[in-house]
Amino acid sequence: MKTVIFASVIAALSFCGVAHAQEYSLRFSTSQVNPNEPIVKAMKLYADRVGERSGGRIAITVMTGDQLGAQKKVNEMVMSGASLLSATDYGQLGQFEPDLSILAGPYVYPSIAASDKLFASDVYKELSGKLEAKGIKILMPNGLFGYRHIISNKAVRTPADLAGVTIRVPSSPIMMATFATYGARPTELPWGDVYNALQTGVVDAAEGPFGSIAGSKLNETRKVISKTGHQVMFTAWVASATFFNSLPEDLQKVMTEEGQKIAVDLTKMTLETDDVYAKQLSDAGVEIISDVDVPAFVEASKAAYGKVPNLTPGMFDRVQDAMK
Repeated sequence: MKTVIFASVIAALSFCGVAHAQEYSLRFSTSQVNPNEPIVKAMKLYADRVGERSGGRIAITVMTGDQLGAQKKVNEMVMSGASLLSATDYGQLGQFEPDLSILAGPYVYPSIAASDKLFASDVYKELSGKLEAKGIKILMPNGLFGYRHIISNKAVRTPADLAGVTIRVPSSPIMMATFATYGARPTELPWGDVYNALQTGVVDAAEGPFGSIAGSKLNETRKVISKTGHQVMFTAWVASATFFNSLPEDLQKVMTEEGQKIAVDLTKMTLETDDVYAKQLSDAGVEIISDVDVPAFVEASKAAYGKVPNLTPGMFDRVQDAMK
């Protein structure tokens, strides 16, 4: 009888140990599909590091290809308190805190080094704090996702070449305003729908980094990429502020500190692979247009910032000043 009781106690303690070892289970959503893309690799690396450093108390499962829904839907779920992480960007987050749209604006960053100053500034702390007050906590602020270019069936060298072109853009107020300023007809679509939209002619063109274009095989539908570099996109990884604040302080520290570390790693991976993906696309028969009139795009882009609803007056200038 004593043996049975002892065995029962050991079993109960073992169960408690397992429960303690994995106290928090999180799904981590991204639109990207290709496991070789830097962002997917970085997400898995972050999951491994957080799991190891937390002693198994946090388990993160990476979900690719919008399995949990489009970014907008997932971000709304995060804001409502769901136990999710979302790999998103500042254009998408601008739907919740308009001033964050500036961080996804056209030609806003003079350089990567300048962007580092912004993300370490009081201005960024203020903006991320406003978002957190609305329920979304940024864990990883500035991993480079890539330089975005235009893929279509014709060369785009000036904004005038986009007149009347229906182009897919993400659910981002600033990107909608930007391409409208160029004279195009921007259309919001989830990334997972872009291939079919191009294939069926729902849109004429799309835009994105070389890695995402190659990863989603958009080159099977369009054969010309114009290097506009209209957006330097940084991915921001977010969690529910309610969920985050419910964590013990040591686990909060793990998630934010590892977020800062992976931002550096992702930026490095993205910069290292950008030319590789460009060559891959070129080898697959894509014509890459390099003689783009970037100054013309920069000039045309300035009007976009005045078309985003509810931006705080003077915030664009404050963002620029933070990078000097």
